[in-house]
Amino acid sequence: MGQYVVYGRGKTGKALCKLLAKNNLPFCTFDDSTGFDGNKSAFCKSDTVLLSPGVRPSAFGYVQCKKCGAKVVGELQYSFEQCPSKCVSVTGTNGKTTTCQLIHHILTSCGVSSKLLGNGGVPFCSQVENCTEQDVVVLESSSFQLANATSFSPYISLFTSLAVDHLDYHPTYGDYVKSKLNNFVHQRKNWYAIFNADDKEVLKLSEKSKCFTLFYSVDNVFANCYYKDLHVVVNLFGKLNQVFCPQLGEMPRHNLSNVLGAILASTLLGVDVATAVQSATTYKFLPHRLQLVLQKNGVCFVDDSKATNVHATLSAIDAYRHQNVALILGGSDKGMQFDSLFSPQKRNVVYYCAIGQTASAIKQCAQKYNVCVELCCDMQQAVAKCYHAIKNIGGVVLLSNACASFDMYDDYQHRGCHFQQVVKETMLD
Repeated sequence: MGQYVVYGRGKTGKALCKLLAKNNLPFCTFDDSTGFDGNKSAFCKSDTVLLSPGVRPSAFGYVQCKKCGAKVVGELQYSFEQCPSKCVSVTGTNGKTTTCQLIHHILTSCGVSSKLLGNGGVPFCSQVENCTEQDVVVLESSSFQLANATSFSPYISLFTSLAVDHLDYHPTYGDYVKSKLNNFVHQRKNWYAIFNADDKEVLKLSEKSKCFTLFYSVDNVFANCYYKDLHVVVNLFGKLNQVFCPQLGEMPRHNLSNVLGAILASTLLGVDVATAVQSATTYKFLPHRLQLVLQKNGVCFVDDSKATNVHATLSAIDAYRHQNVALILGGSDKGMQFDSLFSPQKRNVVYYCAIGQTASAIKQCAQKYNVCVELCCDMQQAVAKCYHAIKNIGGVVLLSNACASFDMYDDYQHRGCHFQQVVKETMLD
């Protein structure tokens, strides 16, 4: 007799076990380190394998369960099938977390019952039994979670950006993109798919949408939501709404983009446009995302440790395109190519340094474009050298690594906090 096999014993795996136990369903657990619990010794065709998002396609157990023909279901898919709530699913290489937080903030500010679940936060499966038809579930959906979500159909899907990432998990970039498509390709025809019109790759993917397709843009007046002359403009179903909001014009471009996407999604859920815009202005952006740490002698120190891929770092550089930038790169290797950081050379970056596992690879890549990158042994040296490089001309010391953090730190938060600590200790002495 077949049973459920929970693959993974981390946070999501434990939550899946609790859900199955509550529903009196037979299950066992498995991970590649310790194998099965109980008497089970191998996957079989009659198993339904519930996959935690951290399990890679190349993992031993994953290969075995596919080989025997077991049914593999991702945690996102399994939870969605049991959820009675309207779901808003946000994916993208960058901007997922902020956009989800913004949607949740707008909804809750307006009295809408909203649950913020998914990637990096509270597992969907841990709350699905508490979801009702009156709730809106805002899901941050990673490529890991979407990879096995083959009939996932959220009420609203939103796609923020697309660039090469996670090639340490996905065999190819094509596999990465294919998993992302599951955010919207299975939606019902009368549901909504929202795309960032300013991202060329996302715009191409929008052609695959089979439901109501909508767009947001920082400045494209043909989009359904855009920003012009200090107004947020929402054009939906033949009705044009304009809301004066000058404070949004002070935001970095990528933050404004996330705000506009969140406003558009919220209006589709019934929130008045003016109310959505006002609620968005009260949102406090998350730390380690272009966070100003300190200003001294005309130099700003900015923590963008959340930039764990090249696309995010390019956005950060663009945010300070009118200022001199001393840039700290480097971290653990995710199979990234760094060429676009140097070709063409970003003219506002006047100094590059690199730390961590990828430092030498970054330096070698830069040399192809006659760009000098200085290797630094640790964060303290990197901060000191960057400050020295621009202290006489003014500008920004920018930590925006274009890499993950696991070579030297627990996660990007740990890295960002250490940067902030080093800055304050060094500059306030």
